[in-house]
Amino acid sequence: MSLGLASAATASQQEPKQNPRPPELDKSGEVETTSKAAPNYLFPDNSSKTEVQLIKKENAIGKLKKYLKLKHIKLAKYSEYLENKKQRGGDIIENLQVHPKRLVWVAEIDAPLGVEVPQKNRQSVKFKKSSITIVVDAETGQRFDTDIIETP
Repeated sequence: MSLGLASAATASQQEPKQNPRPPELDKSGEVETTSKAAPNYLFPDNSSKTEVQLIKKENAIGKLKKYLKLKHIKLAKYSEYLENKKQRGGDIIENLQVHPKRLVWVAEIDAPLGVEVPQKNRQSVKFKKSSITIVVDAETGQRFDTDIIETP
């Protein structure tokens, strides 16, 4: 008495596929897509705005303590600030939430008597004669970066 089951054919006994998979598709790697999603920045490109539509540069850094002297403040794209920082030899820590074309106020401040910076542990770090660079979002006023470099 037969149960009517046919024996399974082995791989060598099966007929070849009519459309075999091309060997190059078996290689590991990134999956290619036809379109890439644009990054979603918390601070998007605002380079089309005029200076009148932004916060005033006088309000960007607030009132300085009397022993600090404002050298200059200029409007720049975030990417220009990063490039300038790189040329000065500073460590680059790019804020990936900020679009490279985002407008920022870059203020350079002279601290001829030095500056004391409070820390979270309630202690302070003291810098001798220093140059301070403050980067502020030109639309919201949010501070993106502060660099303090001791100068000779």
